[in-house]
Amino acid sequence: MAQVSNPRKEFNFTIQIAPAPINPFLAQKVEIPEITIDQTEHGDTNHDIKTAGRVKFGNINISKIMTTSGADNYMFDWAYSCQDAIIGGGLTPSNYKRVVTISELAEDGTSVLNTWVCIGCWPTKINGMKLDRQSSDNTMESIELSVDKIEKL
Repeated sequence: MAQVSNPRKEFNFTIQIAPAPINPFLAQKVEIPEITIDQTEHGDTNHDIKTAGRVKFGNINISKIMTTSGADNYMFDWAYSCQDAIIGGGLTPSNYKRVVTISELAEDGTSVLNTWVCIGCWPTKINGMKLDRQSSDNTMESIELSVDKIEKL
């Protein structure tokens, strides 16, 4: 019977948003986007043939801890660079889209097992903040990033 001697741990990861001055250790959870390939059917005599169609990429979801060292407006500033309700517009996509790199690390915390390079990312949703006078939980910011394409290294 086979035994698993060293299972991978979910907490061994790092995330980088380029170019951005963001501390990767603030990210407490990251959901890597799904990749879906459309299934297209066409007929061949008396049965259907299925072939691959368009590729679709899901969104990245990040849960980020908020620190007490001051305002942390990077995600809001990035979102407002896409579309700002006050000025009624935003930058062009080439100016607001970023590359996000997510790496799964080995048990030593430095060796990289898998890397996902997410291209064309921009914030599509930032959660409303939850504050509670009767809670000891850390304040978390949830961000959803739209993704154009993913490359797995």
